[in-house]
Amino acid sequence: MSDALNIYMDAPPLERKCVSACKKLGVSCPVTSCRSWMDFEEDLNCAEVTIDKHEKGLTLREIGERLGISFVRVCQIEKAALTKLSKKVENPVSVK
Repeated sequence: MSDALNIYMDAPPLERKCVSACKKLGVSCPVTSCRSWMDFEEDLNCAEVTIDKHEKGLTLREIGERLGISFVRVCQIEKAALTKLSKKVENPVSVK
């Protein structure tokens, strides 16, 4: 792995301006078209705020509650995501 890639991976994640503004003002995100938006007022309607707030993660039940979907559906999504990831690991794309 190149040094540049290592530096990138070790760098702290960048926070989007809208997330910073919502946190600073303590208001929910008004941008419902945002990919990180979710209908969960307690976390300012933002998945990124949820991630920052719960460093140790959430249970699948908690994720379902926040997204308004069932525990079973969250399990199905998790299984599909893990299947895709395992395929990527088995057949990685070479990086030049």
